[in-house]
Amino acid sequence: MPRLFDNQRHAVWGMVQGGISSREIARRMHCSASTITRRIQRFNQTGSLNDRPRPGRQRATTAQQDRYIRLQHLRDRFSTAVQTARETVGVHRRQSGANTVRHRLRSSGLRARRPFRGNMLTAVRRKNRLRWTQQRQRWSHRQ
Repeated sequence: MPRLFDNQRHAVWGMVQGGISSREIARRMHCSASTITRRIQRFNQTGSLNDRPRPGRQRATTAQQDRYIRLQHLRDRFSTAVQTARETVGVHRRQSGANTVRHRLRSSGLRARRPFRGNMLTAVRRKNRLRWTQQRQRWSHRQ
């Protein structure tokens, strides 16, 4: 079962206050009735709709470093994730990896890009290429 998002948890609590049964709420939210029941019980115990903290690996960068990664990338949009990782020092003075940079950029809605290498196709060049291929489309191997 997928975890309920923050807005879904608030919607569930609004439906509970509206007097809708937990089975009906579960049907509307596309989850099991036990999920809704547990969510109601947890709210009655803790008074909060937030998820409990879960164990996991410590993040390689702090929130301030994440903002720095984003700022560096916005300053130079064509820098690669590897270049940004070389410039970024993570937690415990260790260099952060390229995948960490990619994840931080993706979470902020950005992507690491590399400069395009090749011919810039203008409208005239595109027409010339198309004309060239159309002329040679029916050629055999002997021609």
